Amino acid sequence: MQSLNPKKQVTVIGAGISGLTTAVLLQEQYNVRIVSRERPGELKDGYTSPWAGAHWRSHAELDDILRQGLEKETFIHFWDLAHTKPSETGIMIVDGLDYWDENPPLEWNEPWFKDLCPEYRHLTKDELPTDVEFGIKFKTVTINPPKYLSYLLDRFYALGGIFIRITLSHIQDAIFDNTDIVINCSGLGSKTLGGVQDQDVCPASGQTVLVQLPIGHVNWTFSRYAFGDLNKIYNFVGPQDKEELKGKGKIINYVIPRDNGEVVLGGTYDLHNSSTTPDAKIADTIIARCLSTRPDLLPKGETKLKIIRHGVGLRPVRKNGIRIEAEWILSEKTGEKILLCHNYGHGGFGFQSSYGASMRVVQTLKQSLSEGQGQNSNIYEKI
Repeated sequence: MQSLNPKKQVTVIGAGISGLTTAVLLQEQYNVRIVSRERPGELKDGYTSPWAGAHWRSHAELDDILRQGLEKETFIHFWDLAHTKPSETGIMIVDGLDYWDENPPLEWNEPWFKDLCPEYRHLTKDELPTDVEFGIKFKTVTINPPKYLSYLLDRFYALGGIFIRITLSHIQDAIFDNTDIVINCSGLGSKTLGGVQDQDVCPASGQTVLVQLPIGHVNWTFSRYAFGDLNKIYNFVGPQDKEELKGKGKIINYVIPRDNGEVVLGGTYDLHNSSTTPDAKIADTIIARCLSTRPDLLPKGETKLKIIRHGVGLRPVRKNGIRIEAEWILSEKTGEKILLCHNYGHGGFGFQSSYGASMRVVQTLKQSLSEGQGQNSNIYEKI
């Protein structure tokens, strides 16, 4: 006998961290298919998630309560997985360290997460690296992106989800004969995807160096900031190289370990740059500054880091922030109204907001279904 209330048929566009997380949560209640140009596990230009660091370190402003909420939910979720499923998810607990070359740092305020992350405190002078004037320490998590994406895909399949490999040119291409709902998690693709074409979306390239170290050798992650004097960032290159590098975006520094001994060294932030070609001089600068900050990155007796690969990822930045919004559109195939929900524009913080943002998508979807086809829901439009 056919059910009187058949499950809604949902299409999720994108198999990055946003698409997979949203698909898993929705598959628990609906029939979901993911449509994507890439498959989790592939390293391809424009497919952001596999190139990510990734760790949890919020930069939400003190008055940005909505984004704080997304990242808090995600932290709690990751913290639980790090305790219950570390080998499956690639999530591990480490010491988080923030270093500033100035004391006090520019426009310093205690971060909002000081009461969320365990063991938050200021570093003492003797704990600070050379040329670092101020720092904080707290417990956080790092994520092995390939492993975590595979974990989500496996969960999705176990719940009965379907994956279709396809390249879309228009949002209408994601509407199949029985589709009721479309979730747009296309990231950078939202700039060119027909029916969306959000011109507030742009790439911010980030160059990294992936190195191999003994498992467990690095049980901390750090970010180093030098807002006052950019010469401090470029002091590992010659004067001629310095001017050349300055034209290629800001070099920032971080070290993010993974559970398999891989360690990500970064990085750069170059807004509106879509090139994915690594720059050898920038790579040398990244390595030198990371080693200068934490010489213990290099194991005793070793003289050189073992480089696995150089990479450049493209962060899906959106001028007006994350877009979590629902609207009703007409299917060109059937003439029926389709609920379209968006979840993109996470910039370089896709992993650390992924679970919270996907939960908001589910809430927004349900609210729109309950309100009916006459209204669009944009209460979470800017986050």
